[in-house]
Amino acid sequence: MLLSTIFLLLYVATPILILLLCKRFKPVQKIGEVLAAYFAGVLLAVAIWIFVQAGALEGEQLASLRKLQSTVCDLVIPFAIPLMLFSSNLSHLKSQLGGATRALATGVAAAACMTVTGAFIFHSRISEMWKVAGLVAGVETGGTPNMAALQFALKAQENTFIQLQASDMLVCFFYLLFLFSVGKALLRKFLPKYKPLAEGVSAVSVPSGEGSYSFMRSRRELLQVLKSLGLSVVVALLSIGVSLLLFGGINVPCLMLTLTTLSIAASFVKPVRKLRHSFDIGMFLVLIFNMAIASMVDFTQLLNTEMYYIAGYVAYSVFGTLLLHALLCKLLKVDADTFMVSSSALINSPPFVPAVAAAIGNRQVVLVGISVGIVGYAVGNYLGFIVAEGLRMIL
Repeated sequence: MLLSTIFLLLYVATPILILLLCKRFKPVQKIGEVLAAYFAGVLLAVAIWIFVQAGALEGEQLASLRKLQSTVCDLVIPFAIPLMLFSSNLSHLKSQLGGATRALATGVAAAACMTVTGAFIFHSRISEMWKVAGLVAGVETGGTPNMAALQFALKAQENTFIQLQASDMLVCFFYLLFLFSVGKALLRKFLPKYKPLAEGVSAVSVPSGEGSYSFMRSRRELLQVLKSLGLSVVVALLSIGVSLLLFGGINVPCLMLTLTTLSIAASFVKPVRKLRHSFDIGMFLVLIFNMAIASMVDFTQLLNTEMYYIAGYVAYSVFGTLLLHALLCKLLKVDADTFMVSSSALINSPPFVPAVAAAIGNRQVVLVGISVGIVGYAVGNYLGFIVAEGLRMIL
């Protein structure tokens, strides 16, 4: 209990400290709050690994800590997404649809290509390769819910599923690390530059004071903060209610779709769209999410030799998809920012889109990325099944 409380305080206090450091020190400002929060989570993950290896953290304590980390990640995003979408200006998004559609189509094609070619490379080392390829194709275009559904449909072994989940988390950790650091600069040099929606127009309205996190230093802004948080709680609870009503539990694709729809609907109400600090509060929650997700990386898995080939296959698929997707987007003239949020939405899943949009400094692409990810959820099961059945007949 004490350990969980300490970690919970760290998840809240560290992003505040990072924001203060970003304001006062230029080196930290250059790194950016998103990458800094991610690094802070990595340091926590390393500390956990050291304690586990020393035998100071095990059994119920470790299980309780893992449960807390998962709960924090699951709770923050349903509140962060509405807060970041309340200021959306949907009437100016039409010009982004073409790029988003091309990014989605090329991302799915790249994932299919790399999972299939990877299967031919690794099939002699991995048992039931066709099933593994199907699961990876599903998770790379949708998310964990797709992988779980495909495991049931393809009757993949439980041990294989567990190893794939662990490998996917490790590889995606390095994928995000690349994207948050040198990746964004490299991709912006390689792909066309993002064009703002219109002269002086943003897909997301920017009320005065937004982007400065001034709500953390002013009591006068407390009412605005409470209004934004209260509305996000209402949207999140309604979305959870819809999921419970339709599926009897939390269905992630349904939750994401309902959250996005209700948040966009709320943005049409002018007083909601003009709420100050809603985007900033959402971004603060994203920093907590970044830190929590990075601290969940289990470095003990690196010592598991049985996972090496599966992890190698997942790494080949993820980074191969990233490269091929970028090449295809270059040919079809998809801009760098749309590519990055779309790639993250497909490879990681929509909850990671706000963090990526924040890391690249472009709030205009949040809605585009989430929309691509939601379609990815729908496509993932079909693609995974087609890849698996096709390889079953060939390998």
